[in-house]
Amino acid sequence: MATSKADAERNLKEFLDKHGREGFLKLLLTNYLFDLAQYYLHTEKNPAVKVREDTGYRFYVGGRERVYKPGEIEQFKQDLRRECEKKALLIIENLKKMELLEKLDGDFMADPKVAKLVQEAFESITQKT
Repeated sequence: MATSKADAERNLKEFLDKHGREGFLKLLLTNYLFDLAQYYLHTEKNPAVKVREDTGYRFYVGGRERVYKPGEIEQFKQDLRRECEKKALLIIENLKKMELLEKLDGDFMADPKVAKLVQEAFESITQKT
């Protein structure tokens, strides 16, 4: 059954009331980084890091052609999500230091200076690791 617009709005309001703007941003960034990492790991080739194999295949099959157990894959995903959450928290910390977090209420990306600072905060975390 599809969620109605009213239910979605109520769920979002309840989430924001409970976790606040930072909690929402943490969840959004964590999920984004996790999906980005999953996409990267499942792509065909990764020449930038000199991987000469199909990493989508290697995600499920170990170096000795041993298929990973579903529990091992799930554990990896949980570990990856925890790492992504740590990175999300670092991004939020950088946004606070740059005094940008409070500006995220409105259409902050319409201001080119703010958009550039947000991009720099994000890149400062994602490019170091």
